[in-house]
Amino acid sequence: MYELLLTSVAIAGIYWGQFFLRRRPHGTLTFGGMQVASAVLALCGVWALHDGPRPLGVLGAIGLGMGACLLVVGPMVRGAARRFAMAEHPKIARRLLDLAELLNPGAGVAEEKALLGAMTEIREGKIDQTIEALAAARGRESAESGRAIDERIAMLYLAAYRWEDAIAHAESRLFDGPPPDPKLASLREAIGLAPPVFVELLGAYGRIGNLDRAATMLEQLERACTDREDSAVWVHRARMMFLALAGRPLAVEALVARDKARHMSDAARAYWVAVAYEHTGDRVAATAAYGKARARSRGKPRELIDRAIAKLDDARPTTLSPAASEVVARAETAPVPVTPNLARPTPPRAYLGFVALNLAVAAAIWFGIGPSGDVGVLVRAGAMVRGLVDQGEWWRLISCIFIHVGAIHLFVNLTGLWFVGRLAEDMFGSSRTVAIFAGAGLAGSLASYLFSATDIMAGASGAIFGLLGAVFVELSLHRAHYRAAWKRGVWSSLAVVTVAQVAIDFMHPMIDQWAHGGGFIGGAAIAAVLSPRVRWARAGLHAARAFAIVFGIAAGFAAVMIVRTPVEASLVRGPGVKRVVNTVAITIPTAWVVDADSVSDPDHTIVVALARVGGTSTLIGKWIDGESARATQQGFEHLATAPSHLVVPPDGWQCGESIASLVDGMDFRQESRVISCGRPGFGGIVLVSIYVPETIAAMMPAYLTSLLASVE
Repeated sequence: MYELLLTSVAIAGIYWGQFFLRRRPHGTLTFGGMQVASAVLALCGVWALHDGPRPLGVLGAIGLGMGACLLVVGPMVRGAARRFAMAEHPKIARRLLDLAELLNPGAGVAEEKALLGAMTEIREGKIDQTIEALAAARGRESAESGRAIDERIAMLYLAAYRWEDAIAHAESRLFDGPPPDPKLASLREAIGLAPPVFVELLGAYGRIGNLDRAATMLEQLERACTDREDSAVWVHRARMMFLALAGRPLAVEALVARDKARHMSDAARAYWVAVAYEHTGDRVAATAAYGKARARSRGKPRELIDRAIAKLDDARPTTLSPAASEVVARAETAPVPVTPNLARPTPPRAYLGFVALNLAVAAAIWFGIGPSGDVGVLVRAGAMVRGLVDQGEWWRLISCIFIHVGAIHLFVNLTGLWFVGRLAEDMFGSSRTVAIFAGAGLAGSLASYLFSATDIMAGASGAIFGLLGAVFVELSLHRAHYRAAWKRGVWSSLAVVTVAQVAIDFMHPMIDQWAHGGGFIGGAAIAAVLSPRVRWARAGLHAARAFAIVFGIAAGFAAVMIVRTPVEASLVRGPGVKRVVNTVAITIPTAWVVDADSVSDPDHTIVVALARVGGTSTLIGKWIDGESARATQQGFEHLATAPSHLVVPPDGWQCGESIASLVDGMDFRQESRVISCGRPGFGGIVLVSIYVPETIAAMMPAYLTSLLASVE
């Protein structure tokens, strides 16, 4: 695990370090240089683990700590600060940004702190000092930069609800140039201002009652936005504001309907309907709508609503000039602008549900059976065991997706699911994400079952790799829809993660490469078919929902079968048959295999060694005492006398029981019950050694006794 963490920091540090050094999005080399430094130190730690100079291990630990701060902790603290800022808790957000600046120096946190300060000033109405500073800076900038500063000043006035000041500034500084040409390339050039500033100024004119000017601006915007698919949101907002301030509630309700304005919050919908009723003079309807909006707002927006409610007694119907009435009539009958790419993200349900389900399964296994690092616990809990699947327990191909080998395995997979699952759900939606996770998980377990050399497999890594493949394919096939993600380097970072994980898989043989590869290919294929960007997207959504329901039913059935099927019924399936090994006969299930000197189940969970030698009964004691040497030859590291016996020796048998242990490839100590027995007769001495995981031996002692009694 430590080596995996070091390797992850090295890969991520090198990739993102060069990204920030090359692009310098925040104008400094500090952040990228520190990431590269953490990667180099982490590589020193990897070298130390592979017979390198031991002092380099200290450098590796330092690099791991640096990488954790730069790549994980810092961004998490920064994200938390943004959430607190959006929730109107600026003091907490400020403290978190201070911490993030320490963890991520040179990463642009200072700009976020300045933005937070500006937001606080706006909320408190203290923007004059900021505006003075911007006005002073304007004289030192080029004409283009100076215009951008003037637009920012206008937005500060608008955000503070100082409509007259915003209009006065715009008329003196922003509307004094040549008339814009709607045929120019960009929308900004076509209307002469940045679209957000233009639209909010249109609303400001309506606020002060100058609807003629607002109508003129709306017509100018709609002419400029003709044949511009990316401008529908601005037309929608401008038309909604204009009609609301003109007192047209029915038209506004049509514009803010959920299927027409998915990018709007419920509070914003209720607010603009309330504004429309206010400007018709309907105080009752306006009060009700404002109350609904207020209940869902906080901070500065709530203050605006309170001010509107306080002035409702003076509400009068808006009077329109003939020119404004003509624009209103045209806007009311015009088709509602469609804004498909600006839908508000739905609350994450799928990936959080899978995280919760995996945690619940882990807790149930821990408290109901035992530590999941134990092989016997995994077999009982429903891991994919090839021999048991061959015998009909197909549900293990599903149940194994939700079972993990120890806490570290669970943590690593849930961390990957948290980040990749959230990204996938943002792109595909909940139903498609469930379908991709389920299909990729099944593809991974099937690939492991068919091709892997590992007899036991568990974990959600195949499904997580499927989500990774799905995101990778979606970004690749529909690049035009994800320009922001490409600009941030998401595609290339996913490519680096994928290649790095494949390299790590080859470095660590205990990692099931077939499950990862099968899951990745399965997820990529499903995503190509179920993408929300294809022509058959609606049919694909229905298919995804149907598949998700079927998978849920199958997973529920698998859970029932695991609970109802004891481990003895799984390992001892079917009628017994007599087999002969070293001239000794033993009755075993038909599915068990016979080797040169032993018999075992197909997955070698229970191994019974058999021998018949000449001599006296004194050989039995020597056989029992010699078990330690035989256990060492089989790879066990330690053999100790068992504190108590599980098997009741049949008549004539002399038995001893021991606990043999070893540390497997994932650093779990596996304990096996070793039952060493012998009895005289049959023309000599019959000697038997039974090796079985300790947890399984405790679940089926009666069968082990009957197995020994069948020897003849």
